[in-house]
Amino acid sequence: MKSSFYKQTIALAGILQAAELVEQLANTGNADQDSFATSLGSILKTNPGTIEEVYNGQVNFMPGLELGFSALREVLEQKNKQGSQRLRYAIGLIHLQGRLQNNQELLDILGSRLDQMQSRLDHFELTHERSIASLASIYEDTLSTFRYRIQITGNAMHLQNPLVVNKIRSVLLAGIRSAMLWRQVGGKRWHFIFYRKKLLATLNSIV
Repeated sequence: MKSSFYKQTIALAGILQAAELVEQLANTGNADQDSFATSLGSILKTNPGTIEEVYNGQVNFMPGLELGFSALREVLEQKNKQGSQRLRYAIGLIHLQGRLQNNQELLDILGSRLDQMQSRLDHFELTHERSIASLASIYEDTLSTFRYRIQITGNAMHLQNPLVVNKIRSVLLAGIRSAMLWRQVGGKRWHFIFYRKKLLATLNSIV
């Protein structure tokens, strides 16, 4: 049986991957496609057999989460100032998920909308523009109703592109999914401060 830190590290990588993808999209208008597909896929995996299955992986083998592991390493090692932006997005996602967790009405709406989304996947791939627009709409109708908003910075040209905006919102929804998973396996915000070395050691054992 894997330790709670193993599971927390994987979920944190999911959060950081979403943060990294948001940064890529906001600055370049594009994102790593494999990572993007893995993150979006995690949204609909609400009853996985293992935590690795959420990210299309197996024990100690999660190629679709490599971007997240790399981003998490930069944050934990504090070697790259650019990582502070990712950390800001990640903490924002964790905070927003906490708000969602305390609002049963929105949780019910979110669950219902995702169930509807699942039933339509026979017609469109999850990375299809229509699916991305649907995920973005779910985010907008639920998470965007809170007073607290995650402020995205980047290239104004890309941030005014409707498709890029939809991709960012869909990735933020994926980040919320990972934040929810992180809390379910015992994750706490103060772990970033007091358990940084433990998280880094666990990360090193995974990748």
